Amino acid sequence: YVKTFPAGGFWKGKNYLFDKRMEQTPDVVDVNAVERDIDSKCCLCRTKWTFYRGQFKCNRSLCRVPVIVCDSCAVGAALDHPQKLVCELCRDGYKAPSEMPDLVAMKRKADNIILNDGDSRSVKGKIHEDGNERESLRKKPKSFYHDRLFLRRLPLTASFTKIKSALGDDRVKAVEWLTDRGSGGFYGSCIVQLMDKSSVKQILERNASSSNELKRGCERGIRIDRQRIKVSEVFVKVCDDEKLFQSGFRQKEFPPVGS
Repeated sequence: YVKTFPAGGFWKGKNYLFDKRMEQTPDVVDVNAVERDIDSKCCLCRTKWTFYRGQFKCNRSLCRVPVIVCDSCAVGAALDHPQKLVCELCRDGYKAPSEMPDLVAMKRKADNIILNDGDSRSVKGKIHEDGNERESLRKKPKSFYHDRLFLRRLPLTASFTKIKSALGDDRVKAVEWLTDRGSGGFYGSCIVQLMDKSSVKQILERNASSSNELKRGCERGIRIDRQRIKVSEVFVKVCDDEKLFQSGFRQKEFPPVGS
């Protein structure tokens, strides 16, 4: 994100890194301005401090996240009283879980609730009464749109013109930017409407050959602004509520930023 927007964009402060760089800041923003945006404090003396140094960690059991300790406390209180090292989350009353959640068991339990509770308010419509019908849906052959492709891992600087240039000006008909339901912001994916079925086939073949050559170190793949993108077919859902590329569709050159 910081590389895409050298001035920081919506990012404020520093980005903590888990390597020798320690932190990352916008390239074209004044250091003093970055410091003013940060509200972090030393976990011991509570004075403003903006650096993670010394590999100090929260002393609370099962937490152990890195904590900020100023230079003065790092050579004194942090060594003399390590039990006082407490992160901001634990200071606010957060309690880390005592054991790792069993995600597989949780998923199975959720599936059983959906299958057994036909009157569940969280599921729209009637739930399948037995697992056989559900299994038959899983085995049903997938069908794909003949004139669409799904693009993901797009850079935030992507545009309609750049996508046309990458896939072929004479192949791309329209682009629908996919956005987050909550914020309305673009998250790096879109649906591309192509001129015909042959365009879809040619682009998929080009993407597949680029992927194979990339493994041999010979090709860079399909890229937009030097970033390699992912290309795949668009699956037609059983009860697909068709809303893309309708008669009132208006092409936007750039993806929406959101709220």
